[in-house]
Amino acid sequence: MTFKNFSYMFPGYPIFCIISALLAIITIPSHYQAGNISIIAIGVWSIGGNIIAATNTIIWHGNLRNPNPIWGDIVQAYFAVMNFGLSSATLHVQYTLWRVARSRKLWITPRQRRWQKFWAYFFGYGIPILFVVLHYIAQGHRYDVVEDLGPAPTTYLTPVAFALYYIWDPIFCLIAFVFGILAYITCRRHRKEVASMFIASKKHNANQYYRLLFLTGVLIFIHFPLVFWVVVVNGVDYTVWPWISWEDTHSNYMRIVYWTRFMVESTDGFVRNWSISYWAVGLTGYLYFICYGTGSESLRQYKSAILYVLRRLGFKLKSSSTNTASSSEQEAGDKAKKRWSMPLFARRQRETGMFSSVGQTGTTTLVPPEGSKEDGLVEKHPHNQAHDQDHDVTIFSPTDKDQDKDKELSSADSEKGKEKDLEAQKEKTEATEEETEEVGF
Repeated sequence: MTFKNFSYMFPGYPIFCIISALLAIITIPSHYQAGNISIIAIGVWSIGGNIIAATNTIIWHGNLRNPNPIWGDIVQAYFAVMNFGLSSATLHVQYTLWRVARSRKLWITPRQRRWQKFWAYFFGYGIPILFVVLHYIAQGHRYDVVEDLGPAPTTYLTPVAFALYYIWDPIFCLIAFVFGILAYITCRRHRKEVASMFIASKKHNANQYYRLLFLTGVLIFIHFPLVFWVVVVNGVDYTVWPWISWEDTHSNYMRIVYWTRFMVESTDGFVRNWSISYWAVGLTGYLYFICYGTGSESLRQYKSAILYVLRRLGFKLKSSSTNTASSSEQEAGDKAKKRWSMPLFARRQRETGMFSSVGQTGTTTLVPPEGSKEDGLVEKHPHNQAHDQDHDVTIFSPTDKDQDKDKELSSADSEKGKEKDLEAQKEKTEATEEETEEVGF
């Protein structure tokens, strides 16, 4: 099925882009809490591109109006460098994953963390801004306005345009791919060290690490063919003009070129090439959500958000935390009952004249008879024998009392020792956390 112009994109394409932007938006909060600056940058570029594409295809459907030229400047600059924002941020994610695998260390000093943030912001936003300037060198006029699409970037195809602008996006993808392969090889060689590295981590785990490594590689495999295809199409299907001078390239720079549906239909490959580019923009949000928004932490946040909305709407929901708390309280009570059990005692039997030691479990053991001085038993006075014959008398063995006291003292000492060890470990952990911070992706 072939399309002659871009009228087919309405209204399906704006809806596709709006859903894509929403999926990217709900993915960002979990990575914001984890401090993953580069991953957030990928989402920001995807959200901006989808919002702009949806807005333009709605406003410029069936018309060529240009009510606000400043908006056209913003759109052409954003779309000119959006690919660089995605590829450079992905490159920094892969580099960070490789560096963590190489050092097998997640904790870094505050100074190292500041430098990491600097480079994350530089790759995520600084490099794309730099390419706005480089694109201006190869920009022949202000921008184009395409019917049904709205403002679009334009580039005057010269060897300088390829050297300064087009070639760098595929290069970023290739470098990111190399770092991904190196990270995977390093993880395979040091699997035990890498797995133990994530035990004390509060933000990351081993599954998340391998998932980021794999899915970021998937993004590269999808992104690289597209940007490489753009370079090939511009070099083969269109005329590459020789670079003469700055004045020649920027002659009549402020003009705006308007593409009607008739002009679009008359240009070979125009609908095909631009359709692939625009639908790829809409696809970025879905890929971003699949790769970075389906982790365990993200799913917990989605669940919390849904429960919050349902409660605000008046639905009464029972939280699982209540059941968990009650079960934990019951377990604590059972442990307390076991800890404070009754002591062993000796009961003199009326008929046998023997002492039986009865414990909590109800078991009975025989002990020496009354009157024996062995094992620390106290000899009874004859005056009390008649009274004891009529009543059951419970007599505690001093030896058992001493044993109970010794057990209580030893258990108390052991508990105090455990408490001191826990406090020392907690202080050590807090000191370590104050001195170091976890790395972000």
